[in-house]
This record gives sequence, C-alpha cells and structure tokens, in this order.
Amino acid sequence: MSTIGKLLGRSPFGLLQRHMQQVAKCIAKMGESLQALEQQKWDQMEALAEQASHLEHEADQIKDDIRNKLLRRFFMAVNRQQILQILAIQDELADAAENVAVLLTIRQLKTPAGMTEDFRKFRELNIAAFELARGVIADLDELVETGFGGAEAEKIRSLVRDVAYTEHQADVVQRRLLKRVFSDEEELSAADMNMWMQLIKELAQLSNLSENLADGVQMTLDMK
Repeated sequence: MSTIGKLLGRSPFGLLQRHMQQVAKCIAKMGESLQALEQQKWDQMEALAEQASHLEHEADQIKDDIRNKLLRRFFMAVNRQQILQILAIQDELADAAENVAVLLTIRQLKTPAGMTEDFRKFRELNIAAFELARGVIADLDELVETGFGGAEAEKIRSLVRDVAYTEHQADVVQRRLLKRVFSDEEELSAADMNMWMQLIKELAQLSNLSENLADGVQMTLDMK
C-alpha cells in the first residue's frame, strides 16, 4: 500500500466492487428475461426468473458478509455509514432486477402495437444507467491512492453526471411509454395494463437507483 493509503486507512471499496459484480449478474439475467419478452419466448421465463432469484440470493449473502466486515471496529478512509448506504442501494438494484424477471412469469404479456421500439430503448437506457454507476464503483479503489483528488476524482464526477443524464433520458421515454399504455386501453385488458404499469415502474428503478448510487458516491467525494 502507498504512503497515502497507509495514512488514510483501509479502503472498503473492494468490498463494494465484489458485491457490484454479483449485482451485475442479476441485471444481466433480467436483461435476458426482457429479451425473451420481446421475442415472446414464454417457455424461458420461469427458468430465467429462477436464475435471477438465485443470483439475487447470492448477492444478499455477499451483502451480509460485507456488512459484518464493515461493522468491525477498524479505521477506514471513508465514513462507514456512507459505505453501508451505498451497499444498500446496490442491494436494491439486485432486488429490482429480480422483481422484473419474476413479473414476467405472471402472464403472457401482450405488447401494444408500436410500443416495442420505445420499450427496447427504455430497457437499454435503464441498463446503461446501471453500467455507468457500475463504472463509478469500479473506479473507487483508485481514489485512496490519489488522496481522493486529481484526475481520478474528476473522472468519477464526470461519470456521475453521465448517470444523471441517462436517468433523465429514461424518464422521458418512460412518460412516452405510459401514455402509450393508456392510449391503448381498448386493445389491452385491465390485467395487461396493470402489468405494464408495474413492469415500467419496476424497470425504472434501475436508472433511479443508479442515480442515487452515483449521488451517494459524489457526496462521499465532496466530504473528503
């Protein structure tokens, strides 16, 4: 460890990165479920949801292990409570991914005419916001070596801004999707409308939580 690292104390960022790697597996499995929806491969939904649930459970186990480590009394370079809050948001991201995959097993959801492209874009934007937030976490361990400043801190701040912009883009498409769902109320059954509302809301959690995660990291940087 460098002299700066020794002075600042032990970094917990590697623990967050370990958990985030498992969260990313949950998101990827959710993405497979959404692709199956687009391709109407209903026979794959149950297996994909089971796999997503298994991955989320493994993420929970990693989270609990990390919490136990963080609760031990040792000096850290950053505030312990802030790290726990970031970990909690990562946990919520895994939960949201599992929820989306499970929702798709409830019924063979009818997609309104002309909605496929917007929903694909919505899916991609939410996953893109997550990947940007994942990049923020991936770069954190370099901060201890640089004393929480310099080019590495600026790179993370830039990523935080990118997450916020991507979340905004997802919001715009979300509003368009919701209008489309309500405009097709004669084509969709009440059950399908309710399912689309839940699915859109749950998927939107990815970009919302990713922005919260990035903001939490930004706050940690600002306090250094």
